[in-house]
Amino acid sequence: MPTLKHALALCIVNRLLRPFSDQPDAKFLATIVVAIEGLADAIEAACEVFLHGNAKTGNFPGGRNAVVEQITEPKKQRALLARAQEPKALVLIFRDAKQVPYQIREFADVYHVIDELDPRMVKAAIYQTFASEVSLSDAQFIAKQPLDDWLVAFRSGRPVERSLRLLRGMDEKRQAAARRTMSIRLEELHGYGEARQWGLELARDLVRYRRGEIAWTDVEPGLLLSGPTGLGKTRFAQALATTCGVPLIHGSYARWQSAGHQGEMLAAMREAFEMAKAAAPAILLVDELDSFGSRANEDSHSRTYTRQVVNGFLECLDGAAERTGVIVIGTTNHPDMIDPAILRPGRFDRHIAIMLPDARARLAILRHYLPTVIPSSQETRFIEETEGMSGAELEQLARESRRRARGLNRAVVSDDMLACLPETRIVPPDRLAILSIHEVGHAIVALAVGRTIETIRIADRYRVSSSRGLDLGSVRLEHAGLRRTARSYHGEICVALAGMAAEIELVGDHGDGVSGYPNSDINKATYLATLVEGVLGFGETLVVEHSPFDYDELSRLRQRSPHLWTRVDRLLASRMRETRRIVAENRAAIEALAAELTVRKTMTGTEVSEFLKSASHVVAAATEFAEENRNDTSTRQPRLERAN
Repeated sequence: MPTLKHALALCIVNRLLRPFSDQPDAKFLATIVVAIEGLADAIEAACEVFLHGNAKTGNFPGGRNAVVEQITEPKKQRALLARAQEPKALVLIFRDAKQVPYQIREFADVYHVIDELDPRMVKAAIYQTFASEVSLSDAQFIAKQPLDDWLVAFRSGRPVERSLRLLRGMDEKRQAAARRTMSIRLEELHGYGEARQWGLELARDLVRYRRGEIAWTDVEPGLLLSGPTGLGKTRFAQALATTCGVPLIHGSYARWQSAGHQGEMLAAMREAFEMAKAAAPAILLVDELDSFGSRANEDSHSRTYTRQVVNGFLECLDGAAERTGVIVIGTTNHPDMIDPAILRPGRFDRHIAIMLPDARARLAILRHYLPTVIPSSQETRFIEETEGMSGAELEQLARESRRRARGLNRAVVSDDMLACLPETRIVPPDRLAILSIHEVGHAIVALAVGRTIETIRIADRYRVSSSRGLDLGSVRLEHAGLRRTARSYHGEICVALAGMAAEIELVGDHGDGVSGYPNSDINKATYLATLVEGVLGFGETLVVEHSPFDYDELSRLRQRSPHLWTRVDRLLASRMRETRRIVAENRAAIEALAAELTVRKTMTGTEVSEFLKSASHVVAAATEFAEENRNDTSTRQPRLERAN
């Protein structure tokens, strides 16, 4: 008799490979991604049993050769592709979908992601193991529990009914703990700025809607939240649902794709929307919205699949009457990778970028988790030590502080938090001075080409183990406006090159931090110059290529066209000469403002203007941008841009 885990794995594999059971000569390629921890080995063993019994490799009746291989660590893509070409039945098992080459995913006869369990498989596995049935509703409950929990709960010799009771008892304890930590209301969240205000207004509108005071068409039906990992986008949705008093239903591209082939994926997507409609008013959270891709990416190897999936998603989103009572919250780390049609009004009416919490928000978050730990005398130190930390990292800090205090058998004190803070290092004074010159260079050139500064900041310390890399300074600018011309893009290129130019003019050379990653200065300038010369018709030729505004795609455009590469190089050289000229003309203003920023660390655009005025420094508009700067700026959008 197989163990419960192997019985479950056999049920899953039988369902996936059943089409080939009566085809002894079929030489198929099956790719299975097992995202559930602890199940991959059992799936591998089940595949071997299904194909040829116990041997690692062997022959099927009729002489068919078959191999089952689990990819436990990344292999070179060429080697995997070579394996896929072998004339045999091949089953490749991965633990992470990101490790699967697109050819093995797109051209496999079977491609399936196991990231949640099918209740029918659970029901069948329990019957095969214990010769006892559970209801489908019980199987649905079991499938949602951690795999190790129910595999241990259902022991040989223990009645299935008792195993189920034990599992339900554990789930109740887990749910109670989750309610204590997850039932936070939106009013208690800190550091969410505009998103928090939007959510509170939504809660008020839902009250009015329930009373019949407003129609559903007066309620904003969607919100896109963007920002780096760890800023609490999902947590925001949970708090929003609690505050609004509505259920939260989870969905994502990966979750829906795990249902099977494209038709099953679209069915799972529609089912999530139907669940939200049935529970309305409700919030449907769609994580990782950028995973859907964009139909504009014509170079995509899976563009037909992407187009059909995006079209299906749009059908679910469209029609306020068809999804009355359903608010859709989308989250993404890469808003620029989302199909533009998804972001049209009536689908996601609002896009809000969540930023790292500021000093006040960081203190509020820590005091929420540890109310009595931070004395007022140590506020400044905690503000400095937690600079650049996300809400998730602050929550982890509180958790580690409590664990440390438990080990010492006492209540948490501030020393526990200080001991658990990530290691930080001080930026040396000479490096800080150069950093300040770099950021002020961005700011002054931005003013010279007619841009408006929102904030400018530098950091005098950094965390050694930061997962986001070093973020020692930035300048945030208001959006350039609705109509952008060649002159506008030339100005943006100058702003991107300004930090490097300031270092060259005032220090004598520039450091390697200006390039090497997508958001670095030279990379950004190259991106903009490629748009000018190859995509937007602003360059030396009107011959352009249709391409999404994507770093990789634009890089491929340059690689394919030496002429484009030359034009981009020539434009960048020209813009660097102009930028150095602007920097040289404003050297005194840059030196004075850099010295001030070294002391203050952070300044708003208003504070920058007031300082320059008090010091009698006037930043004149660069000649070629003077006409552009006189354009009406009343249509500027609130979205901000950032120069590093």
